[in-house]
Amino acid sequence: MKRLFFVITLCVLSLSAMAQNRNTIKKMFDEGRFEELKPIVEKQLKKNPKNSEFGYWYAGCCIETGDTADVEELLKFAASRGIVNADRYLGDFYYGRQQYPLAAESYETFLENTKDDSLRVVFSRKAQQANNIGRMVMNTSRVCVVDSFVVDKANFLSAYKLGDDVGLVTTNARYFDDPILPGYICETERSMDIYFSDYGQYDESQMKIYHNSKITEEWGTPRPIEGFNTYGNDDYPFMCPDGVTLYFASDGEGSIGGYDIFMTRLDVETGRFLRPDNVGMPFNSTANDYMLVIDEVSNLGWFATDRNQPDGLVCVYVFVPNRGKSRYDTDKLGYDGVLPYALLSSVVATQGDEAVLRTARQQLAMLLYADSGSGPKAEFLFVIDDIHDYTNLADFKSAEARKLFVEWQKRTAQHVADVRSLEQQRDAYASANAATRQRMSAAILELEAKVEADAVVVEQMENEIRRLEQEKIYK
Repeated sequence: MKRLFFVITLCVLSLSAMAQNRNTIKKMFDEGRFEELKPIVEKQLKKNPKNSEFGYWYAGCCIETGDTADVEELLKFAASRGIVNADRYLGDFYYGRQQYPLAAESYETFLENTKDDSLRVVFSRKAQQANNIGRMVMNTSRVCVVDSFVVDKANFLSAYKLGDDVGLVTTNARYFDDPILPGYICETERSMDIYFSDYGQYDESQMKIYHNSKITEEWGTPRPIEGFNTYGNDDYPFMCPDGVTLYFASDGEGSIGGYDIFMTRLDVETGRFLRPDNVGMPFNSTANDYMLVIDEVSNLGWFATDRNQPDGLVCVYVFVPNRGKSRYDTDKLGYDGVLPYALLSSVVATQGDEAVLRTARQQLAMLLYADSGSGPKAEFLFVIDDIHDYTNLADFKSAEARKLFVEWQKRTAQHVADVRSLEQQRDAYASANAATRQRMSAAILELEAKVEADAVVVEQMENEIRRLEQEKIYK
């Protein structure tokens, strides 16, 4: 009898200690002492691996302290045991791993069960944000990235090697010769219009885009562009040569994180701009993305981002503009297959057609060559070998190589146009009904065969040009 009493007493004391320990852990967690609590609750979880509360607290501490441990199963188990906040942290876990549809689903489950109105406001926004990014991933533009440069953020425009037809893109401080001025400015090619950022007339806490035109030889009065309000800071403007299409960056409504790049168009009849559209991925991310510039002549685009970069540095991407607005085949790739393209995880993965990439690299090299101030204005850049770079037809020593080069240029231009046409037809095919697909399939197959054959011919011609010229140079 005494032995039984002793055992019962031990059990009661053990349960009492566990309850006291649980209350202490809960208090520390609620107070936000995550760094201090994490090793304590990890030790308890090892002793009691099936305890859903310990699993929840440990997972919560990991997420709150930025630990990237895989706590998915711990949170799923805690949620199945009725711990409402587990779904909230499960959403944060998926969000941190770019699994945005799963994050949105978890946030929405949390919102269905929580009774905390203050958290409801916060996580409604998070759910909407995750949904927006998830949709954006599935609509990622197919873009060929030619190159990238990591540069100092304070002088990131030094990486933009733009042609004469683009106009001027620079800082307000440099343009207006005032070192304390923030923001950026774009002057159109003919120097008759400028678009620049400045603190708004109606809200001095936010940057807005202003426009000014030159009348005869004098500038008029700058006015904020009209037609929309992003309810945030607007900066980094670039007006395309068409005088209608304006790119800018904003951290306001529609941004998925920090500054995002937007595009709007001028209604020439009213003088007002249309509601801007987020240009989507891969141009935008949950970091800061800005200053998209299109060089129509070289058929190259530029934009800057601080994604995956330490403080003070940004990455400038050079890309081939997607004229057909083609997107990746999400039916074939699925979310996980498209995600690396959306995040620009690999530049090489975006580089599809060799002829398109080769032409873009030549255009980029020519701009870099021109910027270096070496010799007369370049018409192209064609690498013969490690010593000889040709920029004009007069550089060729071999008449046969020169003639073949002209044919190669035409063949390459046609091949690039066929590649773009094929991408557009494939996109149209993906969204068409069965009858339309049947009508389109033969033409697509024919064009695919032509593109594949021409890629071989273009490469063979390029190699033959080099062989003929080297033969002439070194004979």
